Amino acid sequence: MSNIELTEDFLIKKILSNKLQLSQEKNNIKREKLFEHQDKLVDFLMAESEKARASNDLDKMKYVRDRIKAIL
Repeated sequence: MSNIELTEDFLIKKILSNKLQLSQEKNNIKREKLFEHQDKLVDFLMAESEKARASNDLDKMKYVRDRIKAIL
């Protein structure tokens, strides 16, 4: 079994973790920083999505699409 994790999977885990932190955080300053971090993570995920689209690999595009749906 490989210890290599796909970039998309890593970003999804980080986004879901960050969403959980946002739902629990009461401090507005910390929430603001978490929102900024979340925006960066989503930007990185969208960049990975663009790479998948550019590759014309239909299976990879479907996989990334499904992973993105998981965070909505």
